Amino acid sequence: MAEKWSGDGRFYLPARQIEPYRLWFEFLKLAHTDPDVTVDYDFYSDWGPFWELSFKEWWSGDRWRTLFAVDAGVRVLDNGHTIQNDSQAIAVRLPLNKDPSDTLKEVQKLLLEHKAGVRFDQIEQGRFGLTEGFEKGFLKYLDRANFMLRLYGLWLKNADLDKKGRVGRTAAEFYDWAKGRDDLIRQQGYKYSRPMFPSAVRAFAEGVKAGDDMSGSDDRRAFMRYLAKAKALATNAGAGTFPGRW
Repeated sequence: MAEKWSGDGRFYLPARQIEPYRLWFEFLKLAHTDPDVTVDYDFYSDWGPFWELSFKEWWSGDRWRTLFAVDAGVRVLDNGHTIQNDSQAIAVRLPLNKDPSDTLKEVQKLLLEHKAGVRFDQIEQGRFGLTEGFEKGFLKYLDRANFMLRLYGLWLKNADLDKKGRVGRTAAEFYDWAKGRDDLIRQQGYKYSRPMFPSAVRAFAEGVKAGDDMSGSDDRRAFMRYLAKAKALATNAGAGTFPGRW
């Protein structure tokens, strides 16, 4: 498995991968289209017209650095640079008239003394940071968040239907998309992640497509819980808190 991209050497993403930030962007973009969700556009003023852009367009350039990244580069400080130790970095003087191997040993010792290393529980966030504890839940369930993102997008697309029709159409369309993508990945041998498809959602969608009455079923209730969680993520994103409680 390829290593997740986490930065450019100087700037790194606190989540150590792009996906959590992509999900933030995509849930916010859908929240923008949901009349039942309030978006704090003042909070997101520095994000630009996110609702008009694809994630690839929006992420490019320096935007990821200025919004989410933390400066963790090793470099020579300019003359006059204010030297200040903090919880994320220490300033040291490296002699040039000494054996480099000896200097490296001393630097390693300093780093160990200051407990340097990647620890999610002590992560510094950028200007826009994921909510506290994201590494304990959200980061472990990105496939579920992607599933709910797709479900929520279809739910919004079918807003012109009554509730029963909207629920049924959303489930059926998700079934068709997930099965089609899964079949394609397996048949072509692609190395893409297969779409998450909870058994209850599959059973509910199959019942809907067969014309069965699923109104009081446990599978329908499970489907609605996933929709409610997706709406919670969008609501949190709109308020500037992501992922928040969901």
